[in-house]
Amino acid sequence: MEIILNADDFGMTHEANLGIKTAMEKGYCSQTSIVTNTNYFDEAAEMAYKYHFSEKVGLHINLFEGTPLTGGMKKLKKYARSDMFDYRPGIFRKIPVDTDIIGEELEAQILKYKKAGFTLMNIDSHHCTFYDIPVLFALLPLLKKHKFYSVRYIGNSYFNGSVRREIYGQYWKKKMNQMHLRHVNYSSSIATYRKNQKKKNPRLIKEKRAEVYVHPFMTGNYLYDNYTGGSKLEESLRKAGLHKKKLITSRQL
Repeated sequence: MEIILNADDFGMTHEANLGIKTAMEKGYCSQTSIVTNTNYFDEAAEMAYKYHFSEKVGLHINLFEGTPLTGGMKKLKKYARSDMFDYRPGIFRKIPVDTDIIGEELEAQILKYKKAGFTLMNIDSHHCTFYDIPVLFALLPLLKKHKFYSVRYIGNSYFNGSVRREIYGQYWKKKMNQMHLRHVNYSSSIATYRKNQKKKNPRLIKEKRAEVYVHPFMTGNYLYDNYTGGSKLEESLRKAGLHKKKLITSRQL
């Protein structure tokens, strides 16, 4: 099985930037995705070019943390408080409202990504933001307009046995498929990947390619994965057998 091993949250914090730079240098991850609306974006961009992995940087759209790039987004109480993201869509979670304002924010993040010179044109989202209908409807035309090549598909853990989730998950897939974006059918964290390995879950086992996402950060001289409760990244990769897999980027799909 070939694996896209993506380091999420590049640009989120200084510690994340150091962790992802180290993970890319050591070959633990095959690509990363950057957050554009934080104080650490410029540092992340500089690192990507300095350490020669700028061609492996995708976009991590974010409506959860930091400051919106657009004024309209700051006025949406479902998304922001005191000029900072505070994502609480509530009942609007399943209603495609405010897509014009959301679209302006998403496009501002896309343009900042492209202005930095990144070319991977792979897109994913912080805390699965683009699963929500308002965000999905705002994003779809932008994916075509800005010629994105690939997307992180809806995560395996989304399908938890709920009929409602199964129906909506298939709808989400249909809308994304209409964009003709390259993707793998399976994506998850390391912990979920290991769980599905042990269970021999057909959603994973039948696939020739999969995506696993990690959240590296550095503390002192130690490299951890923030998404596994602070486990050391190399140890987590070894326990999952991912250190033996062939790593690819979304460009190779």
